[in-house]
Amino acid sequence: MPLWSMDEWQYLEREVVTDPKGRPWTVALMDVLGQEGDPEMPNKLLELQYSSGRYFTLIYSASGALQRERGYASLSEAEDAYRELLVAVIDGSLDPSQPVFRQDLED
Repeated sequence: MPLWSMDEWQYLEREVVTDPKGRPWTVALMDVLGQEGDPEMPNKLLELQYSSGRYFTLIYSASGALQRERGYASLSEAEDAYRELLVAVIDGSLDPSQPVFRQDLED
């Protein structure tokens, strides 16, 4: 049993959708600075750290396995991507069973 669940995070928006094969997926939009324990007004250093990806769209399975994540600097850009992900999973143009993770992480 996992120590934590993806459902325990705080999301700006989150919806469970079913793909054309009948599999449920959670599509979510989160603000990494808006999580439990973060101050309401983050300091400038923290804002700078997340300036290239404060908002994230995620897709994860019912088991909690993260299948896709992408960061966005602006909320409006992230909201647009979130809506596009919802449609893409429902209509089958995106298959979440093929994981895609951030490409911009440094080793």
